[in-house]
Amino acid sequence: MIISGDSAARSAWRYAGLVALAVVLVMVIDPRGAWRAAAEAALLGIGLTAVPVAIRVHRTGAVAAWLGLASCLLFFALSSLVDIPVKLGGPPFLGVIEVALDVVAYGCLVAAAVAQLVAGRPRRDLETWADAIGLLLGGALAVVASAGTTGIDEAGAGLPLLTAVVLLVGVPLAFAGTSRSISAQALLVGGLCIVVGFGVQLATGLPDEATIFDDVTLFAVAAIVLAGRHPSVSQMGQRADAADAVTAGRVVGIGATLLVSPALLFMLGIHHGGQGYLLGVGSAALTGLALWRVYGLTRERELTRAALVDSEARLQLLMENAADVVAIVESGTGTVTYMSPAVQSLLGRPPAYFIGRNAIELADPRDQARLRAAVTAVGRAEGTSIGAVDVDVRLEHSSGGTRWVEMRLSGRVDTVAISGWVVNLREVTDRKLFEEELRRQARTDPLTGVLNRSAFSERLEAATAAIDPAAPPAVLFVDLDDFKAVNDSLGHAAGDDLLITVAARLAANVRTDDVVARLGGDEFAVLLTYASAERLRDVADRLVAGVREPMSLSGTVTSVTASIGGALGAPEDDAERLLHRADTAMYEAKRSGKDSRTLLVSPGR
Repeated sequence: MIISGDSAARSAWRYAGLVALAVVLVMVIDPRGAWRAAAEAALLGIGLTAVPVAIRVHRTGAVAAWLGLASCLLFFALSSLVDIPVKLGGPPFLGVIEVALDVVAYGCLVAAAVAQLVAGRPRRDLETWADAIGLLLGGALAVVASAGTTGIDEAGAGLPLLTAVVLLVGVPLAFAGTSRSISAQALLVGGLCIVVGFGVQLATGLPDEATIFDDVTLFAVAAIVLAGRHPSVSQMGQRADAADAVTAGRVVGIGATLLVSPALLFMLGIHHGGQGYLLGVGSAALTGLALWRVYGLTRERELTRAALVDSEARLQLLMENAADVVAIVESGTGTVTYMSPAVQSLLGRPPAYFIGRNAIELADPRDQARLRAAVTAVGRAEGTSIGAVDVDVRLEHSSGGTRWVEMRLSGRVDTVAISGWVVNLREVTDRKLFEEELRRQARTDPLTGVLNRSAFSERLEAATAAIDPAAPPAVLFVDLDDFKAVNDSLGHAAGDDLLITVAARLAANVRTDDVVARLGGDEFAVLLTYASAERLRDVADRLVAGVREPMSLSGTVTSVTASIGGALGAPEDDAERLLHRADTAMYEAKRSGKDSRTLLVSPGR
């Protein structure tokens, strides 16, 4: 049967309330003697019923601790049952058995406390085992001292042990972590009830049946019932977080064992007078001040750690939702040690793909030299006011293409969390494509798509910078014949179509490393990067014939011709002289009847 958490919690409070009501009835009826022992045994038996609920229903992680607590309750119940014939005047050996059962019960209680201390912690957690040893030593020392002053009875032996358990186990358990467990707090309240009851008996020296404080100890059974039946008992025994290993509650619980010494001195003062009072109070005051300071420092540490966790969570959230990519590159090897999640949307690969890879090799081979130079520049800038260095490179995308990114190298960082270069990456593919389009438009003719006069001049300057006589450049100057007549008869739109068609035919009749350009109006130029007299003649003839072929303009099939002048470059030619020679040859072709070509292949012409 599955019970919801809220329903189980309400049921636990009801059971605890009924047990508390039973304790109140015992206090009102006030049975003494054998009846009192019988009532205690019955209440302890009710407390035992909470153990299987904690283990089987709520599946607590502290199984060993609850089994130890069950054994403790069982032996106390048996002790109460044995106490019945003792109260009725039974044989003396029964009193010895009763004390033995109490001692075994206290041993089970210590075992349960040790089991809770080590629950959910690694076996090699030396600090936890030190806590357990401290619990055992503190309790044993207190029992020895108590035996020397009051004799080993239920109150004399139980008080120091229970006090040690409450301080070392109950306080840290009830105040561990950020969530407050009802079960843990109930166990703490139960322990305090017993400590208060036994403590008053021990301090006043009154028998257990002569004070109402003895009844207070019975309320511990109601607390155990609540703890075992409440769903929060499942949190007990869970694996401890290393970051929460040292909390303010645990420090107070551990440090409070230091109070055993002043408490023993105070007990000596109660029973023997003298300086025991002064030494006990003074030692307790000094220990209390020290514990208060330790608690404050540890609490401050907890708050700082919580703030750090919140800060790291905010930073992680920002990194996961930031459009820019942040990377950390190890300065010695150049390998990527961190890549933010935004790289998935930028390059189509998860951050883990880049970890351990060389950062320079991630760039396109065409850009690696530029990126390496930027890294060197950042290295030289360390310790100066130059600041970050920006560089644009291409990175490979998972699709096989590339993405332009702007890299900002912020220099080397050496901190506890970061060691290496911090690099910010922002995609600039659209900007790069726009810049490239602007450059293309600045170098090309908007109508025909071939190079314009400015770009042609740059290419011609480069080609004539150092002319090789074995493979000189050549220029063909193309001027359309009677272009104005086409514009006047068919319109400017047809004239534009004519220019586009001619440009395409010129490009189709030269090699890809040659250059075709529109110089303006109906004038074109062709640069043959590596030519000869024979190739110049062949290309010129093909261009004249290609332009002459009929074409459809505004639904009318027509044909145009061109006059072409060509000049083969000579060692003494520069760009202006070579173009001028081709222009002169073109005019000679026009004077000779148009639709022809004239070539200057010797340096003198």
